[in-house]
Amino acid sequence: MRDPELVSLAQRAAGELEQAWSEWRHARGLAEEFSESVASYVAHSIDHPWGRPRVVLGLDAEEARALAALLGRERSV
Repeated sequence: MRDPELVSLAQRAAGELEQAWSEWRHARGLAEEFSESVASYVAHSIDHPWGRPRVVLGLDAEEARALAALLGRERSV
C-alpha cells in the first residue's frame, strides 16, 4: 500500500521541479517555444523499494544537456 504522505511529497516535488524548469526556460527566452510537461511522479520504481514514490523527468536531449550543465556548475562552485 502506498504511503499517502510520500505520494503527496512526490507530487509536490514534481510540481516544484516543473515550476522551476519553466522559470529557468522563461529567463533564457525559451518560454515561447512549445514545452511539454517535464516532471511527473510514479507510485513506485522497479529499481527502488516499494512505497517510495519517484519523480520522473522527461526532457528532450537538448534540455537534458542544459540541465546537466546547470547541475555541473553547481558542483564546481
